[in-house]
Amino acid sequence: MAHAQLSPSSAVRWMACPGSVALSKGMPDDSSSFADEGTDAHELAALCLETSTDAAAYKGRIMGKGHEVNTEMVLAVQDYVDYVRGVVAATNGTLLVEQRLPISGITGEPDAHGTSDVVILAGKELIVADLKYGRGVAVDADGNPQLQIYGLAALNEFGLAEDFETVRMVIHQPRLGAVSEWTQTVQQMEEFAAEVAEAAAHAVMPNALLNPTTKGCKFCKAKANCSALQTEVLDMFDEIHPEAPSDMLAIALAKADLVEAWLKAIRAEVETRLLAGVPVPGYKLVQGKRGARQWASKDDAEALLKQMRLKVEEMYDLTLISPTSAEKLAKAAVIGPRQWPKVLSLITQPEGKPSVAPETDKRPALVLSATADDFSDVSVPTTDLA
Repeated sequence: MAHAQLSPSSAVRWMACPGSVALSKGMPDDSSSFADEGTDAHELAALCLETSTDAAAYKGRIMGKGHEVNTEMVLAVQDYVDYVRGVVAATNGTLLVEQRLPISGITGEPDAHGTSDVVILAGKELIVADLKYGRGVAVDADGNPQLQIYGLAALNEFGLAEDFETVRMVIHQPRLGAVSEWTQTVQQMEEFAAEVAEAAAHAVMPNALLNPTTKGCKFCKAKANCSALQTEVLDMFDEIHPEAPSDMLAIALAKADLVEAWLKAIRAEVETRLLAGVPVPGYKLVQGKRGARQWASKDDAEALLKQMRLKVEEMYDLTLISPTSAEKLAKAAVIGPRQWPKVLSLITQPEGKPSVAPETDKRPALVLSATADDFSDVSVPTTDLA
């Protein structure tokens, strides 16, 4: 089944940069072990919701992309499953899992579909939920175009049979302990539908606009070949330097992630060409640093060392488990609910160091107790006068 070019998952890109659709066409979809792990976690979550089972029942199973259901996956997926079941119970809604939804009426792309992890039909409220298994940056539901397109598609699919007034959109990231919910009226969703239609129409135009943005370029396959991104990055170096005025530095810092993404794409493209035998002037492939030594067979090594009558402390590196590992044992009921508070009392966590963030960040700004006026001028040494 062909993947939709104007897919909900890539809407943050093509809605901002319509020209990226044509530029990315024909490029392979590169997966990663992290993406495959996320796919397997989704498969497990769907299995639990569809069969009314818990994730622990599948521990040790190898899922479709080859990842084993381990303790971490069990705990994370169960957290999401419990959340979904709680919403269904609270709303007395009808649960639909891995719901395939037509989106051609929204994007204009013929026969295009998207798949929502969860759709819940709850009377006047329509709910769409998305599981994010990654442990990177927390993703907000607020203004999320992927979720909004799923919401619109679900409205189109079920709106005739149900009298919805609002759409609740949810992003659940269990490995970050984050749940983000955002609610819009049906009218607000219809206003967004007009934005999608306009962006989609631009995306299929010849010579569609290329508009580099940090979010849009992050997962774009055409970064290394994008003339607009190249111009955006290189033009910055004509005006920006470390001693530039603060407003100029602010402009540069706002584009730092964009620059880093472009450089990463350039490195990847050079490596791809060299591996394919295409010369790149000034660069060559060399053997990388060798990996860490490891046992060809841990079982054979263990048996051999035991034959040598090594002591336990000589054979094994024993370290105390981390607080995170202890918490997993508590969630798995290995550490009992009465025991966990005693463990918790022994855990400390240092405050995070101050870091730079945009003003739109939801965290409150630090109030610094010291200012420049609080410090003495020590640039000129003073002498005591008798």
